[in-house]
Amino acid sequence: MHRRYGVSISNIVLPTDFSHGSEVTFAHALRIVLGTKGQLEILHVDREQKRVDWDSYPGIRETLCRWNVLPPDAQRSDVGKLGVHISKSAAKGVETAAAVLEHLERRDADLVIMATHRREGIDRWLHGNLAQNISNRAQAAALFIPYDVDGFVDLATGEVSLKSILIPIDSRPNPQSAVDAVAALVEAIAPNSVEITLLHIGDPAQMPAPTLPTSEKCNWIWENRVGNVVDSIGEYASENDSDLIVMTTDGRDGFLDAIRGTTTERVLHRAACPMLSVHVSDD
Repeated sequence: MHRRYGVSISNIVLPTDFSHGSEVTFAHALRIVLGTKGQLEILHVDREQKRVDWDSYPGIRETLCRWNVLPPDAQRSDVGKLGVHISKSAAKGVETAAAVLEHLERRDADLVIMATHRREGIDRWLHGNLAQNISNRAQAAALFIPYDVDGFVDLATGEVSLKSILIPIDSRPNPQSAVDAVAALVEAIAPNSVEITLLHIGDPAQMPAPTLPTSEKCNWIWENRVGNVVDSIGEYASENDSDLIVMTTDGRDGFLDAIRGTTTERVLHRAACPMLSVHVSDD
């Protein structure tokens, strides 16, 4: 289950509302689960308790055939032969955040993948005062893909365009989990070597030194800048055409609560690429 790097990303929950943004997140979830030989649950939450029209959502087998992962005449049973387990479920008449939390806990999920409006943070998915419960219990990482961003997986072809990843680092939260998660992701889906920048903002003497996993696909680069943290991260990502920004979230805040009113949220609002938020447990 790809724990070689100390972090697993193979047990995935994908909330969906059948929008275009959901199609983009679907492509990323499907490509990652294929690369990790893991498990994927596609979760549709409907407060109005309507009948779920799965025909309006991209077909798993049809997508794999279009990606040339399966032959055109593949049967449904052929999906499982790829070494993955993919399921669909629906939660009716409940708040979206409550349903997502329940499924993350029930599955002991490693990763949740969600579309987000950059100007609204993740308010599309959060309803009610559930952030504290999530902060106390959720351990999953979160991949956020803005609705106006295509991301690094092509929905039509399944091709991965992951060439440059940015990991802003500081002594707190400990960046090791983010480094391990990136190495696991690159090893699972990147077709070629990826340039991964560890960016520290501030005094170079205070730059942390996480252990860098050994991988032929990971080309690690150290970078230090001074100035405003959010501005510096955004400028570096723009200058270097980053395909993904990866940030750690302190365990005291939780992976969803921490992107509200924090550095992570402000970077997400400005990002022109997906962001991966990796949970760091308290020591």
